[in-house]
Amino acid sequence: MQVGTYAIYLRKSREDIESEKYGEGETLARHEKLLTTLAEKRNLPISKIYREVVSGETISEREEMQKLLKDVENEKWTGILVVEVERLARGDTADQGMVLKAFKYSHTKIITPVKTYDPDNEFDEEYFEFGLFMSRREYKTINRRLQRGREISVSEGKFVGNIAPFGYDRIKLKNAKGYSLCINQEEALIVKEIFRLYTFKHNTIGSIVKQLNDMNLKPRISSEWTISSVKDILSNPTYIGKVVWNRRKQEKKTKNGHLIIHRPRNQDYLVFDGLHEPIIDNTTWEFVQEKRKQNTPKVKHSYQVQNPLVGLVFCQKCGKPMQRRPYNKDNKPATLMCCNSKCDNVSSKLYIVENKIIESLRIWLEHYKVDYEGKEDSIFENNRIIEKSIATTKKELEKENTKLNKIYDFLENGIYDKEEFINRSKSIKITIQSLESKLKEYNELLLKDRDILNPKDSMTPKLESVIDLYHHLKTAEDKNILLKSILFKVTYLKSQKAIRKEDDPTNFELHIYPRIPKI
Repeated sequence: MQVGTYAIYLRKSREDIESEKYGEGETLARHEKLLTTLAEKRNLPISKIYREVVSGETISEREEMQKLLKDVENEKWTGILVVEVERLARGDTADQGMVLKAFKYSHTKIITPVKTYDPDNEFDEEYFEFGLFMSRREYKTINRRLQRGREISVSEGKFVGNIAPFGYDRIKLKNAKGYSLCINQEEALIVKEIFRLYTFKHNTIGSIVKQLNDMNLKPRISSEWTISSVKDILSNPTYIGKVVWNRRKQEKKTKNGHLIIHRPRNQDYLVFDGLHEPIIDNTTWEFVQEKRKQNTPKVKHSYQVQNPLVGLVFCQKCGKPMQRRPYNKDNKPATLMCCNSKCDNVSSKLYIVENKIIESLRIWLEHYKVDYEGKEDSIFENNRIIEKSIATTKKELEKENTKLNKIYDFLENGIYDKEEFINRSKSIKITIQSLESKLKEYNELLLKDRDILNPKDSMTPKLESVIDLYHHLKTAEDKNILLKSILFKVTYLKSQKAIRKEDDPTNFELHIYPRIPKI
């Protein structure tokens, strides 16, 4: 008889996603049925199911896996049920090491239909390590095979992307493997209009964006066109009947210990004749590409952050990010304005908004300290009561488990028959489940109180140092990094323009969202 609390972890692999396309059924549902049946057979009480619907290579891409590891590290589970150990980690050695440590130091078992891995058993630990190593190797082999298959498909003129470019729909090829594109007539009209407008000498990409939005011609997903979305269309060879490979090749870099994946534009991508019909003729295409070359800046300047509030302050009216607008003439200070040309949120001088954010943080911190100090004593007192309840519950749970073990002994020695054993064990199991539920509840209350206490020891000094240090920093990038370490975002709202010089320049609203738990 195994007593404890257990959870199930479900995740789709790339192979599962491909299998579903061919009608093999929904993977998570099949695996959930398999593992719940296994739990019933082994009498393992399941308290939670983690369902991962993404097929990420790294743990940082898998939200449910992050939650699972956090719960495992906090010793929440006796064991985790998975279809195979490979579902836990297929990332690099760092990810695999993270999984191994979490399960080993929390003494959490890994239960599969084939084998149960006990991290306290050195042989099981070796099996587990080997299983993760082999899963990583298998992942790389599958990935190489997929890449080769995609390259071959592209060379045959097939479309290998998941989402069709604007102007096309993705279609399955008849009597052949793979996909191609067919023209979406409504979207194709807009594509043709974009190319037509750009052929006029006086038109720029910026003016085309404005004309498209004024005509209420919508892109597929966003509410309006942007310069980058129009640029992508004007430079995409798909519209002259081509298919491309590695136009945006994935690149990986590490920054501050975190893996960053981005897909920059690649100039050396491969182009093949596609199976689909073109939307734009070659003459128009060549003319547009020549004009774009002439309008491209000859000197490429390295990007440097100029706005300390970039990616942090958002318009309260439309939700778009606020951006810095510099004034190169007359040495006027830069302003902070909404990037949405249709929004009437009034701009303000950037340095005034910047100073107001720091001032707001200082005020917020003072209130936070007062609220915290008023509750600190009661939290500590409450913790002592909870800890006492936990100790009492554990003793009761130990007694009930002892009773249950005795009943098993009576069954084995023939003192109880099967029917009497079931009747007597049933009530004890109900009591055990009730005590385990209480224990879980007490531990969650304890963790909740600790979450309130911990920020006082770590986050409050951090916030104080940010406020003191901010105006001593020299670069906008350093200021931006510092603010983002303590703020999720800030929303900005200003309704009235300043008409006279004596008008208050701070007549705007700011809502700040600190990265500190509220009490």
